[in-house]
Parts: sequence; C-alpha cells; structure tokens
Amino acid sequence: MGEALRRACAAAWLAAGSALFFALAPALAEPADRILEFDGGSGWINSAPVTPAELHGKVVLVDFWEYTCINCLRTLPYLREWYRRYHDRGFVIIGVHTPEFDFSGRRANVAAAAKRLDVAWPIVLDDQFTIWKRYGNSIWPHEYLYDQNGRLVENVVGEGGYPQTEARIQALLRAADPRLQLPAVMPLLPQDSYDKPGAVCYPHTPELVVERSPIADAPPSSNFAQDTDYADTASNPQDGAIYLQGFWHLTRQAAVSGESDGYVALRYHAIQLVVVMRPETGGAIRVNVTQNGKPVAREDAGKDLRFDEHGRSYVTVDAARAYDVVMNARFGTYDLRLSPAGSGLGVYDFAFESCEVPQK
Repeated sequence: MGEALRRACAAAWLAAGSALFFALAPALAEPADRILEFDGGSGWINSAPVTPAELHGKVVLVDFWEYTCINCLRTLPYLREWYRRYHDRGFVIIGVHTPEFDFSGRRANVAAAAKRLDVAWPIVLDDQFTIWKRYGNSIWPHEYLYDQNGRLVENVVGEGGYPQTEARIQALLRAADPRLQLPAVMPLLPQDSYDKPGAVCYPHTPELVVERSPIADAPPSSNFAQDTDYADTASNPQDGAIYLQGFWHLTRQAAVSGESDGYVALRYHAIQLVVVMRPETGGAIRVNVTQNGKPVAREDAGKDLRFDEHGRSYVTVDAARAYDVVMNARFGTYDLRLSPAGSGLGVYDFAFESCEVPQK
C-alpha cells in the first residue's frame, strides 16, 4: 500500500502544482539510469563541489528537496539517520536544493536552514533549476539511489517507502563488503501513518500557494503594490479560499501585512497545517493563531505553536521558513485565523496532511 499511496499522493500534488514546474520538466519523467553531473548550480554548502567521478565506489542518494516543503521536511529524519549510520561505510547523500520561492533560493537562508535542520551532507544550490531539468525532475522530494558504479537502482517519488530504501542501501553496502555488521532497519516514525497497516488518508484541502491562489472578496481595482484595506465579509467561508482583513499588500509571491489589526483566514479540512511565512524586514513577528474562534487546543498544537500566560496560542516568525502550526488530534473541518502583531509578515503557502492510523 505504501508504494501505491506514495505515487497517488505525488500524482495529486502534480495535478495541483505550479505551471512553472510543468514548464521545467515533464511530470514524473523517466530518470537517467546513471548518476548525472551537479554543475550549473550557484554554489555548495557543507562541501566543495562534488562530481560523479568522485563518487565512484560509493552508494549515493541524490535528494531533490526544498527547505520549506512539508513533504521534504518529513523525509529528513530518515535521511539524517541513514547518513549517521552509513556515511562511514560508503554511503553519501547529495542534496540538490531547488527553491520554490525567491527567498529559499538565497544561500544564506539555505545555509541557516541546513544548520537548523541538521543537514550535514553536501548541498548544491540549484537556484536556476539547471540540475532539476538535467535529471528530468518534477517534484519535491525525489530520491534517486545509485550503486557504487553510478547505476540507478531505486527512484522514489515523494514520501514513503523508507524501510525498503534503507534495506536496499544495506544490500548495496553488503555487496561491496559482506562482513559489514549493520543495524536493524529503522522503524517508521509516528507521523508516517500512511505507510502503516490500517492507515487512512482522508481527502484534504489542496496546498494553497498565495501567488496562484485568489484572495476572496478582493477589491476589484486594488493596486497590489500598495497596502489595500481588505474586508473579510464571509459569514460562511469557502473551504480552501484565502480571506484577508485589514491592510495587506500582495507581492509576486506573498501577502504581506500592513499596519492594522488585520488577519489572514481560511477554512480547511485536514489533520496537519504547515504555513510558510517570513518576516519581510527582519526581526521577529508574533502571529496570534486561533482555530474555530478560540486559541488552538493544546492537543492540536503543531511543533512551532506556543502559548502565553493567558492561554493564547501564537507563532513567533523570526526566519523565512515553514512553520508547523497545527497538528489536529482528529481529522475535521476547521476555521483558522493568523493575526500578525504588526506589519511585515509575509504569508506564502499553506500545506496540509491528513493521514492517520485510527485509534481503536
């Protein structure tokens, strides 16, 4: 079930994905059967430039990722553990960081994210999509596993299949040295319910990327380069629509808060909600969060949600990244509101997940 579900999720992502990436590469193109070059990027993090020739004799995992991508973030715990377990035994990861947003293509932001996320392996910055196109890639995350002779042995689209991939890494390492003593394959993490027996994946609200998601009730003749006074008049909001209240202006990729007591709101159905946000002028911005008109319940809090002494739920946005805002205990439909305490909050993307193993 894991393989079929993973590919179904990838297909669903592509169906809702950006036209930019359809223009850059055919959907799920057949991968090259040999490891390809990594030149054409704008630099490397954690390493000097690496070539396929230098990787001969190594088991290589090429990981196309993006540090704000919810699905990429969910794969990282496995990659970190595989790198820890097998790097000294002939296993290498090459991260190809191809950005979705302007800010996530900047070296300083990627380097800070790599440090925060404990990504210690070499990362090539593919800000012009040169390597992405060379490999015929069309999605994050996408893992290409190569043997010691640079031949492709596994092509994993999206999340999932972690035990199978680790078992294949071990088999390749043992083929080179049968005496190797290797640990048991890493068990699935609790959040990876979709790969477990009895898992249910509910239909959820599609990803909402601000640059291609219309703003509900937008004034018909707004000058989006300047602050516009929005009025959220929806008494019964549409699921998956973005509603603004107060002064906001739209950049090419984000909705940015102005000086007002405004908010951004949406109705969604899912378990997890991750929001990509950025303090546009630096510093830190407190963003108060309510769900169904109340502070988020503590049992529904995401990893980045905090509570003050009055029980109010909030997120501190102090870097350009993805914030894990809500992890609902139960799948359902919810009304979310983000209220920045000041101007300069950039809101870029809302991403959702909805798989679980139901409690008996």
